[in-house]
Amino acid sequence: MKVIANGFHSKEESITIGPNGIVKDIILDPFFTYPGGEIAYDDGTAENARAFYDAGNGWAVKMSLPEGKNSAIVSEGIFRFWTSEWPVPGGTKFAVEVWDAKGTNGAPGKKLAGPIDANAKRDGGWTVVDLTEHNIAVDGDFYMVYIQTHINTASPGLATDENGPNAKRSYEYVGGVWAPAPADEGNYMIRARVNYEVDGPVITTPGAVTNNANVVVEGKASPTTTITLKNNGNNVGSVTVGEDGAFAFPIVMTEGQNVFTAVSSLNGRVTGESAQVTFVLDTVKPVLSITSPRTGTNTKSEVATVTGKVSDANLSTVTVNGQKANVAANGTYSTRILLDEGENVITVVAKDAAGNEETKSVTVFAKFSELEISNLTPASDLHVGVGQTVKIEFDSEAGLAATFSIHMPLTNLGLSSENALELPIREVSPGHYVGYWTVPSGVVAAGARIEVKVKDIYGNETRAFANGKLYINVQ
Repeated sequence: MKVIANGFHSKEESITIGPNGIVKDIILDPFFTYPGGEIAYDDGTAENARAFYDAGNGWAVKMSLPEGKNSAIVSEGIFRFWTSEWPVPGGTKFAVEVWDAKGTNGAPGKKLAGPIDANAKRDGGWTVVDLTEHNIAVDGDFYMVYIQTHINTASPGLATDENGPNAKRSYEYVGGVWAPAPADEGNYMIRARVNYEVDGPVITTPGAVTNNANVVVEGKASPTTTITLKNNGNNVGSVTVGEDGAFAFPIVMTEGQNVFTAVSSLNGRVTGESAQVTFVLDTVKPVLSITSPRTGTNTKSEVATVTGKVSDANLSTVTVNGQKANVAANGTYSTRILLDEGENVITVVAKDAAGNEETKSVTVFAKFSELEISNLTPASDLHVGVGQTVKIEFDSEAGLAATFSIHMPLTNLGLSSENALELPIREVSPGHYVGYWTVPSGVVAAGARIEVKVKDIYGNETRAFANGKLYINVQ
């Protein structure tokens, strides 16, 4: 059993009818359509007309759906007949049928609907036959068919277009057999109008995270349907879709998630709903800090490990001097960068998916070159006694921390504590350092060594021994 109802998908079901009959509920799904336009292959002017001698024969024109359309509902058959001048006396009765195009080489294959009784207009205008109640669904090419139901003198004459381009779509039906029409008969003036099923709306604008509150939500839907756009469940606008099947809504979003849904309706009935598309409006910059190194740090290292913390709901990247840093789940980040000699500005940039960014900078000073000690005296051996003073001086870079130590020979193990003692040297002029050591009592040493040490603010350190040795209380 096949159930057909206008505005619903047809349905076929197998049933068994017993001696007491059967009652069965059939639920049909709604079928929403919109006008799809007219399909025609003639030029609109009639040069001739035809009628079969016998009833039961017919003519047809092969109809193709527009590109991109795979199915439709045939809503109307349109036929052009000659005036009442011919045939004589003629008549108005005829029948309409619709066939698929699945026969050999695309010829008519299976009858989809008909015969449907109709009455011709014999005034030179077009005869429109309403087929909507028959719910004729086609899934590709199909044939609109004229069937002559009476002899020629009691029938209308079907008009033909003989001077327009031959579309090679006309067929004749004679004695129950279909065949292409003779070329000299031109195009039979048969047309069709179809309705297309309403497609569910689709929002084509991709969701995004943005810091711009203004967005145009665009999409596709079936022409003539009304699209209502919802943002977080609230109606924000409605528009009727034009022939191009496109819709667009300029929207001002609110901070946070904006979940858009397009709902289509036709004649006040909802026909479909789009998938959700989510935008996130984020106008807040990331919260960023640099933990290490601190600005003003001096270092002798050629590499610095930059650490800190970042917080943002839509964080995208953290870079340190353009180098991407690893960010842990708790928001801490760390990366190693190479330093240059001198001043180094370390810039950390945090960006989120919306395009917001925060920048923090610290300045680090680095020095890798070794310190040099020159002109270290005493340059020759000295013999000194208790109470005598030894002058120690040298040249190096300005601004250094300088000390000296007296290293006794290993045979004087009792004076090892003296060996470990570092005494300060003053910078008496830029880069020139002078220190003094007075020989204490009880010290005897043959060949004590003087060592000086300098250290800069970066942590670089250099030591040097004077060439001159000390002979203390030695004859």
